[in-house]
Amino acid sequence: MSETKDATLLVDCHFHVFDAGIAVAGARYRPPYGATLEGWQVAMGGHGDLHGVVVQTSFLGTDNGALLAALRSMPERLRGVAVVDPGIEDTQLAVLDEAGVRGIRLNLYGDDGWRRIATAPWRALFGRIHELGWHVEIHTGNGEGAAVLSALDAALGATRVPVVLDHFGRPGPAGADDPVFDVAADVRTRRALWVKISAPYRLADVQGWPMLIGRWAEVAGTNRLLWGSDWPWTNHEAPARADECRAVLAWIAAQPELADALRWRNAAALYGFDGIAGFARRGDAQRL
Repeated sequence: MSETKDATLLVDCHFHVFDAGIAVAGARYRPPYGATLEGWQVAMGGHGDLHGVVVQTSFLGTDNGALLAALRSMPERLRGVAVVDPGIEDTQLAVLDEAGVRGIRLNLYGDDGWRRIATAPWRALFGRIHELGWHVEIHTGNGEGAAVLSALDAALGATRVPVVLDHFGRPGPAGADDPVFDVAADVRTRRALWVKISAPYRLADVQGWPMLIGRWAEVAGTNRLLWGSDWPWTNHEAPARADECRAVLAWIAAQPELADALRWRNAAALYGFDGIAGFARRGDAQRL
């Protein structure tokens, strides 16, 4: 790999921070360990000039305290994706925005009531998200992405709010033939659509991720793909996870048309890192 500054840049677009044993009532998982920024930096050690996007994990609900603390400790190098209720006050959204939050996450994995995103309170929230220049990120179960993405696109209406799909869009056993790709191709005619190349171990076919990257490059475009570690791999913790991260990054580095785009360039456009050369202005990410 070239030793230029650009070649050393790396933005991890999906990792988590939390304290040990903390979770909301009814959470599916309560980790007995803590996930710190220092731990993330060690895990990603050797991967270059590191920046990151802290994503609120499901078991913390709408308590974004740990997220905010992380962002404020490294404001030049971190951005965030929060989880909020539709009734959140504008002043609270402003606090999140000032700290570096650039989107909200809808973690709808295993959520039978996900169709609430089409109701008036959520539509009103999406309008406020649009005014902030934020995006909406969705996480679903394998094979559920097509239905959720279609409903979210309708709920977002005429706004240009971008959508980010977690973890390859979580296609089901059909893999590259999953309906999520056709829905995504339609959605991107109305709004920017991004896909996180992250957590291959969560896929129906854990070995099929190279094919999925190629399929998403065709459907979303190489300028709409983002890489994320998913550290600390909650509920999937194992030494193999770090090896998988290295394998995916090595594969990306070997693709000349993808290397810079997935390592940092696309992330700079979506999240607006001031410290990265060539970053996009706020709001550019909403362009189709």
